[in-house]
Amino acid sequence: MKISQNLLHRNVPRCREFEIISTIVIKNNRLVENYFLEYKTQTKSNWFINDKKGESIIFDKNDCEWLSPTFIRNKDELYGFSLIEKSNSTKLFLTKVKSKIDFDSFKPIGRFYAKDKNHYYYGPGGKKIREDYLELFFDDTYMNEWKNLHPERNTPLEIKLWNSKIAVSKEKVYWNGILKKDIHPSLKRISQYFWADNYSVFEFDLQRLKKLDSFDRQTLVFKNFIRNGSLVSLVTDIHKPAYCYFNNSKPSLRYDFKRFTPLFEELRGKISGEYWWYKMENGCQHGL
Repeated sequence: MKISQNLLHRNVPRCREFEIISTIVIKNNRLVENYFLEYKTQTKSNWFINDKKGESIIFDKNDCEWLSPTFIRNKDELYGFSLIEKSNSTKLFLTKVKSKIDFDSFKPIGRFYAKDKNHYYYGPGGKKIREDYLELFFDDTYMNEWKNLHPERNTPLEIKLWNSKIAVSKEKVYWNGILKKDIHPSLKRISQYFWADNYSVFEFDLQRLKKLDSFDRQTLVFKNFIRNGSLVSLVTDIHKPAYCYFNNSKPSLRYDFKRFTPLFEELRGKISGEYWWYKMENGCQHGL
């Protein structure tokens, strides 16, 4: 079984899939991982790697090749490789890409995405993406002050892009290889838990984005800064802090007024006095 130079190239970041792929062998014309240890015996587990339904996939050991961390060619067929690790649970499976692949032009453009002359592809789940143009997307500009404070911990952008599960075309966003119709390519990450495009604000649970339907995007303001060595993020609209939309709560005089002071003091005179913080300030001054 061959391993493409795309995996061995010195400029390609190593990843979890690569660690596992390096130990995979073919037994009885099937892929077998030889990486994980059985919890009780501490011996190599030697699991067969099947499709998602657990059905066997027969490989030609003389005509197959790992093309990237998430794609493997088996003769004239392409399979996406999925690795799911949660706590003590691990799943490895392959998904056949339902398309005729031009392997002469096939090229990985990242850890999860690849392309040939016809289409783009996303490895986990074996997804085909019908786009003429697609590029990897990554944004962590909200962390700039923290990165300036800890330059030794900053990862080069090239590596962040290589590992990204997000890609954009001119008008579309693909998140984990899936088209997100409610997200525009103007997308930016504005804090650890919030993203925004030109039209909407989204809650981020570290896995996916959820649109905050009631958030007033036109009045979005935010600030990221360092306090006591930690990054602090403030995100709000004219009505209330963004996190208040989770449970439909109201801003708290005891907690939110002090917390959001740096943001609204900086914007004083630049934005409307109708923002909740200025109303709260006015109420305090007049004993309301």
